[in-house]
Amino acid sequence: MKTDKTILVAEKERKLSTSLREFSDYKGYALLKAVNLREMLLMLQEERVDVLVLDADLLEEDYGFLSVIKGMEKDLPLIICAEINTPELESEIRRQRIFYYHINSFGMEDLQVAISNAING
Repeated sequence: MKTDKTILVAEKERKLSTSLREFSDYKGYALLKAVNLREMLLMLQEERVDVLVLDADLLEEDYGFLSVIKGMEKDLPLIICAEINTPELESEIRRQRIFYYHINSFGMEDLQVAISNAING
């Protein structure tokens, strides 16, 4: 089943994109990958993206950068993934009015549901 929906995963180590490959293939979603913020911004300018999955590590504690993304793509659902959660991290990220905040230890199923909801929602 092929759709015209696209997921952009921005992360350094490609763990999320590797884990999401089977899911995206099954759903028929295109899966784009960026390894840094510059590449991610270029892809957002050049490609039609339906949901952005962003590893919090790429932000390097500059959570205000999320407002740059929102400025470029106002209605783009942002899903931020973090390896380790702290109350401060969660508060800073949620302040940016993202679609979903995912802790990797929750498992891929929660992330897949969030992606589907973002795309279909």
